[in-house]
Amino acid sequence: MSTVDVLSSLFEQYAGIPLESLTALPRAGSNRVYYRITGGGKSAIGAFGSDPRENRAFLTLAACLRKNGVAAPEIYAEAPDGLHYLQEDLGNLSLFALLHTPEAPGLLQQAMAQLAHMQVKGAQGFDWSNACPTSTFDERTVCFDLHYFKYNFLKCIKTDFNEWQLEDDFDKLAACLLQCPKDYFMYRDFQSRNIMVRHGALRFIDFQGARRGPLAYDVASFLFQSRARFSDAQRETLLHHYIDCVKKLTPVNRSDLVTQFYTFGFFRGLQTLGTYGYRGLFEKKALFRQSIPATLNNLQALIRSGKLGRLKTGYLFQLVNGLHFPDENFPPKHPGKLTVTVHSFSFRNGYPDDTTEHGGGFVFDCRGLVNPGAAPEFRNLTGRDRAVADYLAQQPDVSAFLQHTFVLLDRSVARYMERGFTHLSVAFGCTGGQHRSVYCAEQMAAYLAGKYNVDIRLVHREQRVAQFIPAP
Repeated sequence: MSTVDVLSSLFEQYAGIPLESLTALPRAGSNRVYYRITGGGKSAIGAFGSDPRENRAFLTLAACLRKNGVAAPEIYAEAPDGLHYLQEDLGNLSLFALLHTPEAPGLLQQAMAQLAHMQVKGAQGFDWSNACPTSTFDERTVCFDLHYFKYNFLKCIKTDFNEWQLEDDFDKLAACLLQCPKDYFMYRDFQSRNIMVRHGALRFIDFQGARRGPLAYDVASFLFQSRARFSDAQRETLLHHYIDCVKKLTPVNRSDLVTQFYTFGFFRGLQTLGTYGYRGLFEKKALFRQSIPATLNNLQALIRSGKLGRLKTGYLFQLVNGLHFPDENFPPKHPGKLTVTVHSFSFRNGYPDDTTEHGGGFVFDCRGLVNPGAAPEFRNLTGRDRAVADYLAQQPDVSAFLQHTFVLLDRSVARYMERGFTHLSVAFGCTGGQHRSVYCAEQMAAYLAGKYNVDIRLVHREQRVAQFIPAP
């Protein structure tokens, strides 16, 4: 039977009537598939997960959490195959959508109080042999997350680093993290997108990766979530409210927990960059790629704050502080106005990602043009430098090449504007993405800005430089 058939059958068993609609829900970072199923005034969420152990962890945890007073979704039905189940429909409104509304302060305090209760009381009586993939936050899980950062972010953006020094600092960071008591329920993905708001109350989802672990991990995950954009003052206020709630349930030392909070905030930021690197740079999912600059800025600000003083990982701090990633989250374009993204890139590193999820546009190969990089005086410059630009402007083949690209873009820009399209991309590639492609991208951006009423995003990928040129 297909997934749709299995979930339809589960719903009919639960509701006692045939379904009326089954709608696939948008997918995020996981491989699970969700459907909203309705019929006879009833609604449920049908889920398919390919890993039966992970499904078992979620289902048994949901039952335990609900028993201990945590607002987890009710499970309506499970299929014998261990891959499909039916759960309570908690709606579409997440806490993330309300973070900057008048309701936010009260909801955030609720989140901190309920996190404290969940961590101390929520897993009482739970059989941790059902946890997936592991039951405890241990050295192996720390190493997995740190290596996720190294291989899926650092190596993906082709950063030079001393691997021995990095591993030494990884060992120091792991030792510091593993000193913390690990006797609490650790949600592991406690963030505002996994908290639903229904009738003013909070409900919790996506806790299938939970394990026993330290208190500070989840509160750091929540308050350092880059897209939440908490100010330092908000973060401090919510942290101390959280600690107040924990102290009512179990003895803790406030100073120690504050120190652990910032250490786990740093660790969690590294792990998040690994996730965003994999999802955004390898799988080419726009939302994850666009989240990288804010996460990196959070980490660098945390290092500068001096709140990691007990963490003796100087090389890792230096490495993170020196990282750059172009921020392509430009100011919102004018409603309905065409945005043209102009890229320069190196063919060695593949084609630029389409972060708009729209598609369409041009890729021009500049490798047939004269290469300034062959001349020693230009080798360490780029196409943005006056000397290189003047040199290329004097080359007849470069001027002819650009004129041809202008004619092609003229036709498309005019038609896109006429038809109300909102995005067009054009990319120039060369061997190193340093001279010819950069110069051509600069010339194209200037040409379009001078002729059309469009917004322009100019991205020099290999230089990690991005610029927004608004319409006049």
